[in-house]
Amino acid sequence: MENAKPRAQSLLRGQSINVLLILSFVIVALLPVSILGINSYYAAWENAWREVREKHQTLAENLSSPIAQYVNNRRIAISLLREKMMALEDATNPAENATILAEGLDYLHGFRAIFLLDDHQRILGMATSYPIGERATVQLDLGSGDFFNTLFDSGRTSLSPVVINPLTGKTTLMVGTLLNGAGTMDTPLLLVGELKIGAIEALRQGIRFGEQGHAVIVDPLGQVIAHPNPDWMNERTKDLSHLPIVQKMMAGKTGVTEFYSPFRKAGMVAGYTSVPKVGWGIMVPQPKTEIEAQITRIRGSELVWALVGIALALAFSLSLARWITRPLNTLARAGQRLHDSNFESELPKISPKAPLEIRQLADSLGGTVDELIASRAELARFNDSLQERVDIATRELRKSNQKLEYLAQSDHLTQLANRRYFEQVLASLDDRRHGDSQGICILLLDVDKFKDINDHYGHVAGDEVLVQIAGILHQGLRNTDLAARYAGDEFVVLLRAGLETGRQRARNLRDAIDAHHFQFDGQTLHTTVSIGLAYCHSISACSDPNELLHQVDVAMYEAKRQGRNRVVEVEQGHPWE
Repeated sequence: MENAKPRAQSLLRGQSINVLLILSFVIVALLPVSILGINSYYAAWENAWREVREKHQTLAENLSSPIAQYVNNRRIAISLLREKMMALEDATNPAENATILAEGLDYLHGFRAIFLLDDHQRILGMATSYPIGERATVQLDLGSGDFFNTLFDSGRTSLSPVVINPLTGKTTLMVGTLLNGAGTMDTPLLLVGELKIGAIEALRQGIRFGEQGHAVIVDPLGQVIAHPNPDWMNERTKDLSHLPIVQKMMAGKTGVTEFYSPFRKAGMVAGYTSVPKVGWGIMVPQPKTEIEAQITRIRGSELVWALVGIALALAFSLSLARWITRPLNTLARAGQRLHDSNFESELPKISPKAPLEIRQLADSLGGTVDELIASRAELARFNDSLQERVDIATRELRKSNQKLEYLAQSDHLTQLANRRYFEQVLASLDDRRHGDSQGICILLLDVDKFKDINDHYGHVAGDEVLVQIAGILHQGLRNTDLAARYAGDEFVVLLRAGLETGRQRARNLRDAIDAHHFQFDGQTLHTTVSIGLAYCHSISACSDPNELLHQVDVAMYEAKRQGRNRVVEVEQGHPWE
C-alpha cells in the first residue's frame, strides 16, 4: 500500500490533459453505475424471492385443500360402505357382498376397485372398474406392512402409502377399514378401496407456469404419487425421501427452498407444504434458471443504459478536452514562435470564451455532475417503471388469491358455504368450546327421492331444485346461522340456539320446502326433505364436533327410515325419542 501511491503518481505524471480528463470522466461515470448495478441486482433477487413466496408457496398451499378434501371424502365413503356391510347377517356371503361392493363402486365416486379381504388378504369379494384378465387371483397380496397392521390393530379407517396392486401391476393408493363383528362373522375382515390416482394427477396438472414449472405430490414415505414424469408414477421404488425438500414436507413444514431436481437435472426454487391429516407433501418447483433469466433481462436493460451513459460521458469529455487544450496549444505554439522569432511575434488572441485552467476544471467537473444527474434521473425513471409493474403484478396476484379464497369457501351451484368451510367453522368452535356456554344445533337435510327427480326430469332439474332449496335456507336463517351444501343433495345448518328453537326452525324449514312449488321449464315439481337434528346445550359439552356430525347423520337416516319428510333429533349423549 505504501508503494501504490508513488506508482500511481508515476503513471499519471507526464500524461496529457486529454488523457487525464477522459480517464477522470470514465472513472466518475463507472463508479456510481457499478454501485447502482450491484444494488439493483440484489433488489431484483429480493423481488424474485418475494414472488416465489407469494406464487409458488400459495399454489402449493391452495392445492393441499382439495387434495385433503378428496382423501377425506374417500375415507367417509369407505366408512359408509362399512356400515352397510356391518348390517349384513353374513358378510362372507358371496352374492350379498358382491352386490353391495358393486353398488358401492357405482355410487361412491373416486374408487377404481373395492375389495373384501379376510385376515390372510384372501379376496372374499371385489368390484373393479378395470379388467383383470389372467391376473385374477384369490389373494390381494399387498404385504404385511404398517398399513395392514394399522387396520387390524387400531380399527381406524386408514390410507396406505404408494403400493403395487398385484392385479394390475401398477402403483396405487388404498384406503381401508376393519369389519369386526358383522353378522355371524367369526374373524375380522378388511374392506379396502383402491383410489383413482387420476383425479389427484388432474389436480396436479392444473398447476402450470413458466416453461418448466410444475407440481409434485408424494406420500408420507416420500414416494411419488403424482409427477409430470409418468414413468415415476408407475415405479413403487421411486423414492424421493432423500431430497431435503421432501424431508421437510414429511416433517409437516411449509416454506420456500432451493434443491437439485433429479428429474429436471437442474437447480430448482420451490414452494412446498404438507397436506394436513393425510401426511402427503406438495411442492411447486421452478428451474432457478428461469428466475435468473428474468433477472438477467433486467440487468441487460440496466447495462444498456449504463453503456449509453458512459458513451455520452466519453463523447462529452473528448469535446471538453479539445475545448480546454485548444487555447493552451495555441499559446504553446505561439510561445515557441516567440522563442524562435526572438520574441518579435505577437501572441494570438485567445477567445474570450476560453476559460482559465481552474475555471476549465470547474466547468468540466460541472459538466460531469450534470451528466451524472441526468444518468441518475434516467435510472430512477426506469426503477419507478419497474416498481410500478411489480406493484401491478402484486395487486393482480392478491386479487387472484382473494378469488381463490372465496371459491374455496363457497359451493359453485348453490352459492352457500361448502363443506370445507363449514367444517373449518365447526373446528373453530371446538378450539374455543371451553369458554363458550351457548347451545348449538346442527341440522342435516337430505332431499327425499332426489334420484327420482334426476331420472325423470334430468340433472338440470335436480340442480334447480337444489338452488331453490338453498334460497329457502337463506331466507329462513339468521345472520348468525350458517348453511352449507354438505354433499350432493345434502345440506347442513349450524344454529346458535337452544333445543326448542332448533326444533321449531327445523320444522319450519321442512314445512317451507314441503309447501314450496319448485318451478322448472314450465313444470311444477314437488319434493320433501328428511332432517336430522343434533343438539348440545353448550359448546363445552360437545366433546367432539365430528362425533356430533356423525350423530346428526344417523338421525337423518332414521328420519328416512321412519318415512321421510320429518325431523328426527338426537341430543348430545342422548338417543332420539
